[in-house]
Amino acid sequence: MIFEKLEFLVKTSKSSVAIGSASKEEYLQRTIQAAKKVAQKGVPKIIIVGNLEQLPKTPLKKEKIDFHSSKNPEETLLKMLISGEADSVVRGSLPASDFLKQVKTHFKAEKLRRIALLESANGHQFFFAPVGVDEGKTVQEKIDFTTEGVNLLQKLGITPKVAILSGGRTGDLGRDPVVDKTIKDAEEAVKKIKEKNITQNIKSYQILIEDAIKEKTNLILAPEGISGNLIYRTLIHLGNGKSYGALYTNLPKTIIDTSRVGPVNEYQGAIIFACALRVLKN
Repeated sequence: MIFEKLEFLVKTSKSSVAIGSASKEEYLQRTIQAAKKVAQKGVPKIIIVGNLEQLPKTPLKKEKIDFHSSKNPEETLLKMLISGEADSVVRGSLPASDFLKQVKTHFKAEKLRRIALLESANGHQFFFAPVGVDEGKTVQEKIDFTTEGVNLLQKLGITPKVAILSGGRTGDLGRDPVVDKTIKDAEEAVKKIKEKNITQNIKSYQILIEDAIKEKTNLILAPEGISGNLIYRTLIHLGNGKSYGALYTNLPKTIIDTSRVGPVNEYQGAIIFACALRVLKN
């Protein structure tokens, strides 16, 4: 299991993780609850950052949790990361648009790519992309996502098994030009990925995401970001699945994204994900 490997890495970590919290009391309490549970698993230090009047004034020493109040928590999180005050950061419940803008500004990045760690209702864990609505539109982006996902799996000691999805079956060609493009793009991406020897263990599963899960693929690419975001939301919010956060794969520092309305277990997973990846980078 992918997440078990991440939890094991946390045991050897000496790093700190900062996580953002939006202003509502429910967001803060959810973040504190997640931080306390993760601290019990061995994460060395957690810093909760937010523009919150109700933010505790003193750290929770027993759990090694600090609090940092800021009028601009998105910017503060990234400054802490760049300065080394935090070794990795988690967006937590901070607004996505503000956080993404700050990430692009601080890292001078025109495009961002995120790969999420998800778990199906029957317990199968896999990396999944794209999850941002503006991501994954081109063949080159599919190649980039695959390269980064394969590299991540190999660092964890896992043999990659990759599924590229499209908007229909091959037999649907000719029914709609948009669907046709997704099918052809998926096939072209698979061909180029094999030619570049990124991995040979890859195929187009067309629209059959259920087959990709059944065959235990561990890196699944949606046709593009809109469908990817819908798949993510359907799995997590309607389908009894789980999310452990999404890694920004094209940045030099470790940043894990989360849903603003994500459950406590997503924040727990994201903090562990962040901490473990810091170990891999050392």
